[in-house]
Amino acid sequence: MSAEFDKHAASYDGGLDNPVKRMMGDQADQFIAVKTRWLMRQEPKLKEGGLAVLDYGCGAGDLMRVLALSGGRADFTGCDVSTGMLAEVARRWPATLGEPPRTAPQDGARTPFADASFDVVTISAVLHHVPVAERPAVYRELGRVLKPGGRLYVFEHNPRNPLVRHVIARTPIDRNAILLDANEVRHGLLDAARYELDSDYLMFMPPGIAFLRGVDRLLTWLPMGAQYAVAARKAA
Repeated sequence: MSAEFDKHAASYDGGLDNPVKRMMGDQADQFIAVKTRWLMRQEPKLKEGGLAVLDYGCGAGDLMRVLALSGGRADFTGCDVSTGMLAEVARRWPATLGEPPRTAPQDGARTPFADASFDVVTISAVLHHVPVAERPAVYRELGRVLKPGGRLYVFEHNPRNPLVRHVIARTPIDRNAILLDANEVRHGLLDAARYELDSDYLMFMPPGIAFLRGVDRLLTWLPMGAQYAVAARKAA
């Protein structure tokens, strides 16, 4: 997996090499911003600073970067199996945001961080790249590094959406992807640790059309959005 993502690192553009996805939005950040707006509503303290946040499988650091551009002032850390992707984090980080996040390579599912290191952990569009048999190890690791009472947010492509399946099947970086629905994520998390769980569906409207954002917020209950978010609060 590391070699596969290293190959795409320098040219990674969030899947906009797919013409159907480009019809929905002409910048990768527009798609990421759907998640960051939702996350900021769940975690208003992100704007205050002081939270230790890990982006697990951070890739080129785009989620952390868009969060910071949206006013996030957390203590960001990223990790990934691809050292090529990690090299992109600092290269793509705007100087106006100050120092780039700390990064660390993963050894498979395992990270180098101590138990209970983070207040918030995010994992965005990662699990569909992880072989099914290896996903339990990822769930265990997420629970290990999260503090008691901490919050974990899993963002994934929704396989119930036919347009998502069409795009994923035709995107080079997703060649080996195996999509999973929200119920699989929920069960996988609960097999690894004790959580209070909730979930929302996101991205019903094209992300590039700002005046339709309100429609998305009205439809979070409907399991047909292009993305979903599973929120998990770890037992204290």
